[in-house]
Amino acid sequence: MIHYIIKRLAQLIFVFFLALIVIFAIPRMLPGDPSRFFIGQTVQTGVAYGDVSAALRERFGLDRPYHEQFILFILNTFQGYLGVSWTYFPREVSSVIMERLPWTLFIMIPSRIFSLILAYFVGVIAAWNKGGKLDVTIQFLGLLSIGLPIFWVGTVFLLAFSYYIPIFPMGGSLTPGVVHPDFWSLLIDALYHGALPILTLSLFGFFGDALLMRNTMLGVLGEDFIITAEAKGLPEKTIMFRHAARNALLPLVTNFFVGLGFMITGSIFVETVFSYAGMGSLMTRAIFTRDFPLIQGIFIIMTAIVLVSNFIADLVYLWLDPRVKLTMR
Repeated sequence: MIHYIIKRLAQLIFVFFLALIVIFAIPRMLPGDPSRFFIGQTVQTGVAYGDVSAALRERFGLDRPYHEQFILFILNTFQGYLGVSWTYFPREVSSVIMERLPWTLFIMIPSRIFSLILAYFVGVIAAWNKGGKLDVTIQFLGLLSIGLPIFWVGTVFLLAFSYYIPIFPMGGSLTPGVVHPDFWSLLIDALYHGALPILTLSLFGFFGDALLMRNTMLGVLGEDFIITAEAKGLPEKTIMFRHAARNALLPLVTNFFVGLGFMITGSIFVETVFSYAGMGSLMTRAIFTRDFPLIQGIFIIMTAIVLVSNFIADLVYLWLDPRVKLTMR
């Protein structure tokens, strides 16, 4: 088991290094000169653009060859230093990200848990009543959801429940100008603004989880121990949940951690739609201003979350399924 964990860690480090190469290249593939975004109105005030641009490129190390920039980037990354944000200068990238990351996790984790719990019960009932209305509906909506972009779903919710039926706010993460006297007041306000983003992200992961639970449940229902339980005359709910669903739950649990990593991508689009003050709006601003260190820092954090989530999923699978341990002997 220790050998397996060390092997997986070595693989993750290798994958992380490959990801760093892509992360380094992505900002530099964007069109335009980054220094142009920092000069602002200096050209109109009579200052020579070339002199200011050259000074900025030298200040931020953009005048160095790419291989020198890459080596410095790798060394800083493995030392835990993400650089200084050009947009929020002189603040460090890690400080800017840590200010926004909790807001993203605030809508991402509850939505993942909510979609998992709902998908568990819906998938179990749909598989138990194979061919029924719920089963057909889940399959149809599951296939339909694949072709629906998450930002489109968020836009529909925003129009429906913020514009036509003004139940929730149009955007933001907190009510502007309100001073909250205690933690609970702050939490209620945050939930009020995060309700629609959480609902959108929940639907983003629900149908995939429900179909996974349904298909796994169908495989378990054909096992001999289910037939034996039915022959003993056990109650239907006991067979459904204590025998069948418990043995079909493993893939759904591991998929929770895998989906948690990839849901960050979906949260970026959702936060942009709802003007939510999380990593999504921060990423959008960083791309528009060509803030290389901030773009790289956000992608590094996202990559790390995805890799760590996959590693946790492997450990959970190893812990829950004894058959995996037998294959390692």
